[in-house]
Amino acid sequence: MCLRIWSTIGAVLLLLVAAKAISVLHIAIAILILTVIIVFCLRGPVNSLERRGMPRFWATAAAFVLMFVVVACVCLLMFSPAHGLIGQVSEFVSSMPARIDDISALLNQLYERYSYLFQSDAIQQWGTETFSSLSAMASELAKSSANGIVALGAGLVNAALEILFALVVSFWILLELPGIGRECNRLVSDKHREEAEMLHITATRVMSGFIRGTLLQSAIVGVCSGVWFAIIGMPSAAVLGVIMTIVNIVPVIGPWVGGIILAVVGVFDGVVVAALAVLGFVLVHCFVATVVYPRIMQGSVDAHPALVLVALMVGSALGGAAYGVMGTLVGMLFSIPIVAMAKSVFVYYFEKRTGRRIVAPDGVFFKGGVEGDDAVVDPMADATAAHPVVKGSAKSSVREVKRKGGDGF
Repeated sequence: MCLRIWSTIGAVLLLLVAAKAISVLHIAIAILILTVIIVFCLRGPVNSLERRGMPRFWATAAAFVLMFVVVACVCLLMFSPAHGLIGQVSEFVSSMPARIDDISALLNQLYERYSYLFQSDAIQQWGTETFSSLSAMASELAKSSANGIVALGAGLVNAALEILFALVVSFWILLELPGIGRECNRLVSDKHREEAEMLHITATRVMSGFIRGTLLQSAIVGVCSGVWFAIIGMPSAAVLGVIMTIVNIVPVIGPWVGGIILAVVGVFDGVVVAALAVLGFVLVHCFVATVVYPRIMQGSVDAHPALVLVALMVGSALGGAAYGVMGTLVGMLFSIPIVAMAKSVFVYYFEKRTGRRIVAPDGVFFKGGVEGDDAVVDPMADATAAHPVVKGSAKSSVREVKRKGGDGF
């Protein structure tokens, strides 16, 4: 009993220490996350170019150049004066004098119509106090805005440095990935080599599938939103669709940022257009998040849609309790890969310890395999294969994963 109590206390203390370490090392953790994303996005093109005879260094450099070209094209689409938001904002600014004249005329009409109300001493005193309060608020807002601009500038500089460090680190990791894989294999004893290989194949498959699935669902949201913006007549509908694609990659915060952008930009063309744009984006996001996204993750990381939704809710709750809004973001971001990898680990050890196959063609949470392929239980194949396996056997799927990896890590 005492051992359990002290074990619980130790676990709580470890969680507190981990939360403190995360708060202290959040910059390093952000760089690590960016590095992992870049490595998993570019390892496929690098391995493909290397298999075609290109030296590893030049294959890595070519993959980075391709990534920069894609990012530059997206930025050009969004911020070019001819097609981007800059043109729309410039048009709005150039129309400001006419808008101000219209507002002044409206105020003059209201004053002429209700001038008798302003003759009252109480109304005049209330107006004086109100304008004084607004002036004080404007002064405080100007001071806070100046401080906010400085903080925003510092944040942008820090973000740029984090991205730069992540790019440098990911370049060297991609360049030396085969060697890193060989060194990791030397660290593992023969007794645990199969478990290490299972974890490596599972982590590689899950992370690659998770990144692909996230990008796919963001693209779906962006395309559908762009089509809706074009239907309601918003200018730069394609650009706004690209922006919605980018912001939707970030869970929780991204959709809110997208809604705010749409509200601000849509007001330029009228309140009705802004309301329709925000409403359409919200409906598209809700449909994709609750119906399409779980299905995409089922095919990408081999996790049932119900598990995906539960993982998102649990990850959000645990992360929010540990570290507020940022913890919610991180919890939702890592919940699906953790659940998918935990499922594969469970399948491996269950079949290895019991000798019974839990993966079956008619399974729900453990769907996989083919009819007639259950003569011999193979925990390694059942845990690492991308389910459901339609053709061939689970072993062939494992060989395909290893072949595509090509870097031993």
